[in-house]
Amino acid sequence: MDELFRTSRRLSPIDIDSLSHREVQILTLVAEGKTNKQIGAHLYLSAATIHSHLKNVFRKLDANDRAHAVAKAFRAGVLQ
Repeated sequence: MDELFRTSRRLSPIDIDSLSHREVQILTLVAEGKTNKQIGAHLYLSAATIHSHLKNVFRKLDANDRAHAVAKAFRAGVLQ
C-alpha cells in the first residue's frame, strides 16, 4: 500500500519552457477561477481562442481538465 501511495504522488516532469507566455497568462487567470469568456474579455480574445489555448496547455501539461492543469502548474513552479 505504501508503494502505491508513493507511486501515485510522482508527477511527470513538465517542460516549463514549452508553455508560451500567453498560455501562462491564461493558466494564471484559470487559477483565479475565471471562465473562458471572462479570460477572453480580459485579454481581448474570443472564448474559442481561450479554449484552443487551454487544449494546448492540457496537452503540454498532460492534464485532464482545468483544475488538473492548475495543480500541475503550481507544483512545477509555473504558477505561484
